[in-house]
Amino acid sequence: MSIINIKERGVKGDGASLETEAIQKVIDSLNDGDTLVFPAGYYVTGTLALRSNITIKIERHAEIVGSRNIEHYRENGFYHNEMKKTISLIYALDCENITIEGPGKIQLSGDAFSDYDLYKPGYLGDIELTKEEAEQMVVGITKRPTQPIFFNNCKNIKFDGLKIFNSPCWTLVFSNCENVTVQNIYMDNPNRLPNNDGVHCSASKNIKVTNCTFLCGDDCFAGTCITNWDGVCENIEISDCLMSSRSAAIRFGHLSSKVRNISVKNVKIIRSNRAIALFSGDDGLVENAHFEDIEADTKIYAGWWWGKGEPIVICAKDATGQVKNVSFKNCKFVHENPALFVGTNNNVSDIRLDNCIFKAEKGSTLEYYRGKMDLQPNVPDLTEAPFEFGDDIYVDDAKVLVDGEEI
Repeated sequence: MSIINIKERGVKGDGASLETEAIQKVIDSLNDGDTLVFPAGYYVTGTLALRSNITIKIERHAEIVGSRNIEHYRENGFYHNEMKKTISLIYALDCENITIEGPGKIQLSGDAFSDYDLYKPGYLGDIELTKEEAEQMVVGITKRPTQPIFFNNCKNIKFDGLKIFNSPCWTLVFSNCENVTVQNIYMDNPNRLPNNDGVHCSASKNIKVTNCTFLCGDDCFAGTCITNWDGVCENIEISDCLMSSRSAAIRFGHLSSKVRNISVKNVKIIRSNRAIALFSGDDGLVENAHFEDIEADTKIYAGWWWGKGEPIVICAKDATGQVKNVSFKNCKFVHENPALFVGTNNNVSDIRLDNCIFKAEKGSTLEYYRGKMDLQPNVPDLTEAPFEFGDDIYVDDAKVLVDGEEI
């Protein structure tokens, strides 16, 4: 068990040289139990593969910088059901006992793979937008690293004390993993860039996320089975976090994903399109999800975002899947649109709210979406709703909350 300074192994950290090969050579030389230290400097690199039983320590004033040239990245061999060929900056396949810790930074260079001159007006058509509204739009993307920090079939993975910036796509991804800890992380991603989830756990179990800040264009935390539809994502604890998202701050379930045994406590959500979203499609399941001491405010962002200012969306519409045994306790929501609980044939059940406060506030973009419900991805487009803001609402067999009152 040795502590190895990477600069003493010939890596410069000068911010000018592309050092992928030199860094990879040092990683490959590590023995079980070794700690690889990145001292102050800027380490520009392309794709790096990790190995089992090591610790990577990024010291203060040290920054691992993802190359801004996509040609410096390579496919890692994992085929992703949604993103197809997986391209990462840092990845591990079939490994165990890996820690990456701070207090330094990882810069993922997402702005290099986006086009801010190409944005999607979404459902707004050809209306003239204000400068503020135009700056809320989803921007275009070029070829990019699709899973910047990616682990598949790994055990005992820990991220602690890092600052992670500017992700071009899903940021920290744990696929088919077990025993994952993410703590004391500060993450700041471009808020107009699509798909840059903060933490995405797919078909993984025993996940703990605590004392983190996530500022993301897409979901801050997502639990699904996108990389393995036959798997289960389960035993998830999230606590003491601050989140802001142009999509959902917290999302569980997607299509046929099975997600269960969820605890979310003491989380503050600010200016998010949706605060909490639970979705189930055909053969999907979200169950045993409990939320306590949540404080959230939502905002409708102009453009092609999933979500329209709802504090909670629970949706299994037009699906054989289920959402069941969900509770909210001691929660406060300030929201632009009402919470939606939407199911088919009673497949949304046992939803409980205890001491929850809902306060409706109208924002500047509400008029663009008045009379529309957003149930994406279960319903592929905005759906006409038989209500105006604050009216009594009925949707199929579902109950909907308005200002905390069950209709």
